[in-house]
Amino acid sequence: MNLKDILKYLFSFILAGGLLWYVLKEQNLKEVLTSFDTIDWKIVVLSMAISLMSHYARGLRWGLMLKPLNYKTSGPNLFMATMSGYAGNLIIPRFGEFFRCGILQKLSKIPAKTSFGAVVAERAMDLIVFITLFLIAFFSQFDKLQGMILPHFNQQSDSIIDKIPYLIIGMVIIGLIGYFIFRIRKQLLRTAIVRKALMLLQGIIEGMTGVFKLKRKEFGLYFLYTFIIWLTYFYMGYVLFWTIQGTENLSPVVGFVMMMMGGLGMVLPTPGGTGSYHFFASHTLMAYGVSNTDAIAYAILMHTSQTFSVIIVGGISILIANLKKSDNSTIEDNE
Repeated sequence: MNLKDILKYLFSFILAGGLLWYVLKEQNLKEVLTSFDTIDWKIVVLSMAISLMSHYARGLRWGLMLKPLNYKTSGPNLFMATMSGYAGNLIIPRFGEFFRCGILQKLSKIPAKTSFGAVVAERAMDLIVFITLFLIAFFSQFDKLQGMILPHFNQQSDSIIDKIPYLIIGMVIIGLIGYFIFRIRKQLLRTAIVRKALMLLQGIIEGMTGVFKLKRKEFGLYFLYTFIIWLTYFYMGYVLFWTIQGTENLSPVVGFVMMMMGGLGMVLPTPGGTGSYHFFASHTLMAYGVSNTDAIAYAILMHTSQTFSVIIVGGISILIANLKKSDNSTIEDNE
C-alpha cells in the first residue's frame, strides 16, 4: 500500500468521524438512548432478515451475469461472497468489491477478474436505478428537501421565477467550465486520472452489454432480482419506522425518500457509510418534522443493526470460505 492509498483511506475515516461528530455534537445521547427503551426488537430482527434477503438476491443476480461466460456456482456460495464483500467495506471503503471476488474464487474457482467484470455490470445497473429513483424522490418531495440540499434557495419562494437567477448563474458557471475543459481537452486526455476515468467508463459500458447476453428467462430473472433488491431495501428501512415513537406514523412516501437519501450517504467514501448515513438519514427525517433526538435515534438504530448483521454473517462467511474446499462440480466447462 503506497502513500496515496494510505492518505485516501485516512481521509475516509476522517470524513466519517467528522460527519458523525457533526450529527452528535449538540445532541444529548441520554435522550437518544431513552428512545430505545420502547423499541420492539423483533421488528429490528425482521429488518435485518429483510436486508439479508436483499443480499441473497444480489448474489443470485451476480451469478446470472457469470452464466454467459460458462461459469456456474451455488446460491450459498454467491451469498457468502457477497456478505464477505460487505464486511470488507466496513474496513476499507470499496475494498469489498474486490474482496468478494476473491472469496468467490476461493469457494468456486471462478477467476476473480471474471467475476469482477460482472460486479462492474451490476453496479452500473444499480447506478442507473439509484439515479432514477433518487430524481423521482427528490423532485417529488422538493418542497421538503430543498432546505436540506439547497439551503441557498429561498424557502419562502412560491414562484419558479424567483429561482431564475440561480438557474442563470448555474448555466453560466457550467458553460465556463465546459469551455475551459474544451480548451484543455488534449492536455486532460494525457493525464493519468482522466485516462483511468475513461477506462472505468469503458468498463461500465462493456459490463452493461453482458446483461443482453442472457437468455430470455435469465434476462427476466435479472430484472426480477433487481426489483427484489430495491423492494427489500425499502422495507428494511420502513419497518424500523415502527420502532421509534417519533417515526412510527411516517408514510411509505417518507420511507421511499429515506431509502434514497440514506443511500446517498452509503455511497460516500466512508467505512460502511459511518457518519455519512447518519447525516443524511437524520436530516431527511428532520425535514419531515421528526425531532432531532428521534431522527438520530433512527439513524443509529438502522446503521448499527445493519452493520451488526454484516459483521456476524459476513464474518461467518469469511470463516467458512477459508475452511471450505473449492467446489469444482459447480463450474461448467469453460474450455
